[in-house]
Amino acid sequence: MAAEQQSTCTNQDLMVAVLKLQEEVKRMGNLLDNQKERKEYHKAYYQRRKADALAKAEAEKALAARLDNLNRHCLDGRRDNRLPVQVWTEKLKVFASRGLSAYNFISWLAWSWNHNTYKHVPITKSGGYMHVFIGLSGDKPLRSKYSERDVTGHMRIARLTSVQQVDTLADALFWKWTFRTVANVVSEAEDEPWWEQLGERWHKPLKVAMGEFGLYEVHGHMWNPAERDLQVASDVYARLRPTLEMNWGAFLRGLFSKEEPFSQPT
Repeated sequence: MAAEQQSTCTNQDLMVAVLKLQEEVKRMGNLLDNQKERKEYHKAYYQRRKADALAKAEAEKALAARLDNLNRHCLDGRRDNRLPVQVWTEKLKVFASRGLSAYNFISWLAWSWNHNTYKHVPITKSGGYMHVFIGLSGDKPLRSKYSERDVTGHMRIARLTSVQQVDTLADALFWKWTFRTVANVVSEAEDEPWWEQLGERWHKPLKVAMGEFGLYEVHGHMWNPAERDLQVASDVYARLRPTLEMNWGAFLRGLFSKEEPFSQPT
């Protein structure tokens, strides 16, 4: 009788046993999948943390290598003789060899000066104004508010028709910036054999950007943003206006670029 009972096993019993086995296999599979997912998640998480830590360390190292801001207006006073003029000059040569333009270089130079030279960014922008570094209060930067016209002198006019317009152009911070950057680079490059080979396509934008220090001649007159003869000032400005506007545009793009412009792919 016992043997008969043990041998009795219906198809339904088999089906139930198979379903239970399938559920157990599924459960075990889910556990293994979850373990794999957890391992992959933790691996990715620690890789992200490692990458973030390395990026932070690199950023701190780069910041430590930058210059301490002088405790004064960033565009007043004597030139800062700590500036990496030779590095900038080599970059000019590289830009020329890559077939880029002088305006591209001005954008890069503005970015390098504003974002990659000092510990405190010299010029920031918010609320429609530019905020220019003028000194320190303890470790914190002090800034003064300027309009775009105050910084560049760009009036969007075809000719100069008043002494007030000449003053607006002449008093722009742009000329103080180029005196500390572009003029230094050109002074360094002019002694190099390759400088002359660059020709007018490079010489004109850079020397016009230098203002009176560029000694750029236009129809018998030397370019000087502070020229007091209104007729001469207006005529020279009208002829140089396209170059000036491209210089100003390149300068502003570089100042506020979030990343290095025209960098070569790695």
